[in-house]
Amino acid sequence: MPPRTPTDVFEAMHDLMHAYRAHMVRAMASVHPELTLNEVRALSFIGRHPGATQKELVNHSGADKAQVARMVGMLEDKGWLERVPNAEDKRSRCLALSERGQVVFKAMRASRQALSASLLKNCDGETQAQLLTLLARVRSNVDALDPLDGSGECGHRTHHR
Repeated sequence: MPPRTPTDVFEAMHDLMHAYRAHMVRAMASVHPELTLNEVRALSFIGRHPGATQKELVNHSGADKAQVARMVGMLEDKGWLERVPNAEDKRSRCLALSERGQVVFKAMRASRQALSASLLKNCDGETQAQLLTLLARVRSNVDALDPLDGSGECGHRTHHR
């Protein structure tokens, strides 16, 4: 076997994420047939960060403002998302899951947890902790190369994941 290079590590992570996304898309279709991967990401982010702003969602997703605005509008139209007044800044709105959105979020979370458990079934807790530690090290190196402002308008820190 030829020696491994740092590029091989990232190719393996890339391949893993493509395989994971394919399984995730199928799992989310069983939750709700209309869910797109970007909607899953948005609902998951807002479910984990209630009161986040649209700007924070833009920062988290890496999508442009117009794409996020359209998606937020579609999620509102589906009855899964609400925009609520921002107590700290009357010019902006914070995003929150509606009751229907909470139901979808809980189903998505349960499906993601089941998929994750299945994919990690041969990795004990110590191995999973070690993997998380290694990934955090790599992430800190990425952050050192490309510092991003993590502050948000509603007082939440944006988590880039």
